[in-house]
Amino acid sequence: MTTEKSPRRHRRLDRPRERVLEVAWELLIERGLADLTLAELGRRVETSAGHLLYYFGSKDGLLLEVLRWSEAQLWARWEESRAEEVTFGERFDLFCRQFMPQGLGDPRWLVWIEVWPRVLRIEELRAPYEELDAVWRDELARLLGEAEVDNATVLSRRICALLDGLSVAIVLGEDDVSIDAAVDHARALLPAELSARAGG
Repeated sequence: MTTEKSPRRHRRLDRPRERVLEVAWELLIERGLADLTLAELGRRVETSAGHLLYYFGSKDGLLLEVLRWSEAQLWARWEESRAEEVTFGERFDLFCRQFMPQGLGDPRWLVWIEVWPRVLRIEELRAPYEELDAVWRDELARLLGEAEVDNATVLSRRICALLDGLSVAIVLGEDDVSIDAAVDHARALLPAELSARAGG
C-alpha cells in the first residue's frame, strides 16, 4: 500500500473489491445508476478508473459484482431468519418481502433491471447472472417442498416470475401496486390449504 503522498492514480486499494463495492452501493443510492461511473467511483475510493478496470474488467463486470455483493448481504439476513421458529405463512411472507424491492427506486432492483438487457448481449454475464437468479427460486422450492407441495420447483418459478413483474412495478412507483398487495398475489398461487395458512 502506498503512502498518503502517493498520486491517486497509483494508489492501490485496501480490501479492493469490498471497499469499491461498498462505495459503489453508496454512490448508487446517492446519485442513481446513471452516475455510477468508473471515473466517479475511482475518485471516491482514491484510485484510477484504469485500476478499477483491472479488478472488474468493465462497468458491466462492476454491475454484476455490485449485484452479487448486495445479494450476499440480503442472503445473510435471510439465513439468520431461518433459525427462527415461525409458521409456513410467516416464512413465506418474509420470503416475498425480502425478494421484492423496499419501494420506489430500490437500488438493489435498479441493478437487477440494468443487468437484464446486458445479459442478452454479453455472454460472459449469462452464467453468473443465472446463478444469482436461481438462488431465490431454489430457496422457495425448498420451502414449498418442506410444506409437501407437489411440483414445488414449477410453483416456485411461477411465484418468482409473478414477484419479478410486481417488483418492477413497485420499484418504478406504479401507484396501483404495493408490497402488501404483491404478497397477497403470491399467496393466491399457493395450494388452497397453504394459501389459508399463509394468510394467517
